Amino acid sequence: MKELIALTISLFIILPKLEGQKTTLKPYGIKSGIIEYSFSGDKVGKGTLYFNDYGMKSAMFTDAVEVGEKRKGWVVTLGDYQYMWDPDDPTEGMKLKNPFITWIAESSIGDIDTSSFPVSMYSKMGFAKAPDETFLGKSCKVMKGNMGKVLTWNGILMLLDMKVMGTGSHQEVTKIQTNVPVDAKYFIIPKNIKFSEMPTF
Repeated sequence: MKELIALTISLFIILPKLEGQKTTLKPYGIKSGIIEYSFSGDKVGKGTLYFNDYGMKSAMFTDAVEVGEKRKGWVVTLGDYQYMWDPDDPTEGMKLKNPFITWIAESSIGDIDTSSFPVSMYSKMGFAKAPDETFLGKSCKVMKGNMGKVLTWNGILMLLDMKVMGTGSHQEVTKIQTNVPVDAKYFIIPKNIKFSEMPTF
């Protein structure tokens, strides 16, 4: 459960698919981007987030060491699901139904306010709005709580300081490229992997 919570928080990938609903889904306020992250604390390493169509397509690759073990992983979110797999073991993976679909379906009419995504998500975890902060030259929205602090910009995670079940995690953007071409290869789900579905929490 700890890894699942940390994964959802750190990636902040929101890609709902709502057929028949008249709404313009824009999880991020930026059309496309390539975001590089560094991890420290209980997980040390690097990650890269690729996204297009205002976040309707996104993929995160992580290469890090956690609890003394080297771990690599892809998380690609398309439509209703997030698909997770280890490129060094390309036979099995997991998929998780996007937990934000119901919230969006019930609350969205017309264009979605990008800033409402992090506010809603972190509020349910006991976080509250705090004064904006500047990070890497970007004016970021801030949420703080007993578990730590989160900075987002246009719906994109910029900095994360968290303590979950007694362990600390730090994640921050080291390089950000916005409105750049992103290769479609990052959003392809491997056909040779058998994905087991995880319950939505």
